[in-house]
Amino acid sequence: MSQVYDYSVIIPAYNEEEFLPATLAALEQARNELRSLRGECILVDNQSTDKTSTVAKKYGCTVVEETIRQIARVRNTGAKAAHGKYLIFVDADTIVPTATFRQALQALESGNYECGGARLSFDHNYGRWFSGRCLPALWNFISVKFHLFAGSFIFCKAELFSQCGGFPETHYAGEEIILSRKLKRACKKRGKKALVISAPPVISSARKLLWYSDWSILKMILPLVGIPFFLRNHQACRFWYKRPTKD
Repeated sequence: MSQVYDYSVIIPAYNEEEFLPATLAALEQARNELRSLRGECILVDNQSTDKTSTVAKKYGCTVVEETIRQIARVRNTGAKAAHGKYLIFVDADTIVPTATFRQALQALESGNYECGGARLSFDHNYGRWFSGRCLPALWNFISVKFHLFAGSFIFCKAELFSQCGGFPETHYAGEEIILSRKLKRACKKRGKKALVISAPPVISSARKLLWYSDWSILKMILPLVGIPFFLRNHQACRFWYKRPTKD
């Protein structure tokens, strides 16, 4: 696909009308302050039943559809529709500060880095010591130490993404870790580096802390860590797909 933009922001979304405005407003601000580079914003609607697409179009996003409920496939669908030299994946409930957005593009433009991510922070911890404080701190340590990228914010050269095969559609969760490793290895072979931006972090919604207790989160996550094959099973990965039913 021809690259007519410097970068493409890709947002996977399922029923995100509540969080999407803040996400898109932050991206709009960042893009307005970086006018030297031309970009596009693509929202991949994963069969939303609310006004997700309407909100996205209001902010000037191109909306594409993906009917299969699998986050790896949804992100790949966005990448296929992208026309940018660089790809920036942002979750629909994640705020990307302008400084972080700028650092990502500057890193890619420098020619020294070809992929990366950022430390993350929750918008609230809801007084939860384990899931609200310890888990994100542990992830940030692992992310910086091993150059692994959270799916909430990943940037890379489109060429490199294609070379690595995109997100693995064999998995229903953990796909960003697999892609991170592939991107990092490919960068090393090309004499380039991966980057995890330390500050400011991206800010993701902690809404799952309102949906699940710490014990429930542990029961769902530990088997996936201990038995990676479960990441290929949709039911085993329901933590990332199931939402509480609204009354």
